[in-house]
Amino acid sequence: MHEFSISNEIVRNVLDTAKKNNGKKVLSVQLEIGELALLNVEQVTFWIHELFKGTVAEGAKVKVKTIKARIRCESCGYKGGMDLDQKDPFRHFIPYACPKCSSFQIKVEKGRECTLRRIQAVR
Repeated sequence: MHEFSISNEIVRNVLDTAKKNNGKKVLSVQLEIGELALLNVEQVTFWIHELFKGTVAEGAKVKVKTIKARIRCESCGYKGGMDLDQKDPFRHFIPYACPKCSSFQIKVEKGRECTLRRIQAVR
């Protein structure tokens, strides 16, 4: 259910930014969500649309770009992506391992973010 609180924070930021910039109508919002962010993108967009209702952002398009995971292995030095089965509902319960040496001593460099990248509005 943390998708609701994340969505609520995004909506609050969009509406505050629109107000500060004299935005009359928000046309679109662009988000970047990492594939390791533990967020269901469909739920996030659903809640954003629901929370936009009755505001200057009602009807705005919500565009989401998925940021691929990038790791660094402390054991073998591997730097790169991971093969994640996005359809596996239990993928977040499985410890992440290096695809080269199977070590669990990895550092996530990219893929956990949730960023409000762009707001398009009319003044």
